[in-house]
Amino acid sequence: MDLKLAGKCNLLAPFEKLWQSKIMYLAEHALNSCLASCTTSSDVQRVRERFVDQIIILVRSGGIRDQLNLAPDVKRHVAALAYRAQGTALYHPRVCNYIEALKCFNASIAHTELNSVDRGIAYANRSIVCMELHQYEDCVVNVRLARASNYPIRFLPKLAAREARAQHALQRVRTINARKQKNGHWSAERNWQQQEKKQPAAANGAEELSTKLGSHLHGLSVVEYEHLYARCNYCHSRRLFTFIPCEGCTVAMFCSVACLTEAYRKYHRYECGLVRDLWRIGGAGAVTAFRRIAAELASFPDVPSSAEYLELFVAMKGYCAVADGLEGATVQENDHRQLSYRIFLTDIIHQMMVERTVLGFCCIEDPRISRLLFELILYYLTSCAEPSWLVDW
Repeated sequence: MDLKLAGKCNLLAPFEKLWQSKIMYLAEHALNSCLASCTTSSDVQRVRERFVDQIIILVRSGGIRDQLNLAPDVKRHVAALAYRAQGTALYHPRVCNYIEALKCFNASIAHTELNSVDRGIAYANRSIVCMELHQYEDCVVNVRLARASNYPIRFLPKLAAREARAQHALQRVRTINARKQKNGHWSAERNWQQQEKKQPAAANGAEELSTKLGSHLHGLSVVEYEHLYARCNYCHSRRLFTFIPCEGCTVAMFCSVACLTEAYRKYHRYECGLVRDLWRIGGAGAVTAFRRIAAELASFPDVPSSAEYLELFVAMKGYCAVADGLEGATVQENDHRQLSYRIFLTDIIHQMMVERTVLGFCCIEDPRISRLLFELILYYLTSCAEPSWLVDW
């Protein structure tokens, strides 16, 4: 097991099967209807809605979700142990890849339950790496986190000894700093930064995407999956020595309680239940799109009582513009397929949202809200990225 996305879904195979058997003919029929009889935008919208409803029926009656093995994100003992073992192997004296070891220990922490023995051991392992990298203050923090997380009693003396060594070393560093002297401790303290620079700097496509969309996306861009356990999910800082996990999912970690609180308030309360599967079925593009929706909904004082505002908001976003995929005689087959694929993906995300978030109650009480949220997901999947991130035909 590594830090790459585990269990990534191949949406293209089931979609292609539906496309070839039924959706292609539905798209051609919808296009012909637009060309033959639609004279106003309301006529086009009516044809579009019928086309969307037909795809929804196909998705929900075809057992697509069972094929994708979608399920709520759960903290699992087996995954935590696997990541911990990988971190231990990377820490080995013959390997000494301390930064990658830290990422694995962070992943192990993210997959453990609150106050579990597994989490206590993962914190303790992280404290060992901190000690090796001369991050003494962070070592002390991790020792205390381990002790508060039911660390095995028989190993507590060893933990106390490590804390004492870290405290002593920290005092020495502070003394040297006060005298404005530099010695081996100072150079060693920078070792982890030098090692980190040797790691290849991967381009964060989601951050670039957010930049293209404008300054209003500040703070809502996502970290690439490969860096989830190395960057704060909210501020993107690299304080990987002391990350704390979200207790509701296994993919979000934060550098502080303040960042966790802000993320939860602004968007994470809506995305938490499905963010892992969003990564699996759509990657950074799907997570970015849904995070924008979550941020918009979090700004509402109350979603059910804001149905009229939500309807106006969706209308102002111009969601009818996606009907362009069914207009004009020059539209190519790939355009139909891209639009159909977005609708296909939107319905899967919409179903997960209804089942796993508090928005499900709103959708059950008011079908109009359910439809508006569907349109909002479809809008952001259409506008938040170029078609190539969805699928490259």
